[in-house]
Amino acid sequence: MNKKSADLLLELLQKKQQKALQWQQAEKSVSKLANGQSRWQRFNRYVWDKKGKE
Repeated sequence: MNKKSADLLLELLQKKQQKALQWQQAEKSVSKLANGQSRWQRFNRYVWDKKGKE
């Protein structure tokens, strides 16, 4: 491999690693939003709703 192609491959590898990092960070923020309530809050809401129906 000549120097030009090696540099190109290194550049592509760096871009791929940056994209992977961006995906991981985006995944973390989405999962925090998806789990807005804790288990304790969901349990309390369930009990509250159940008492209201009786």
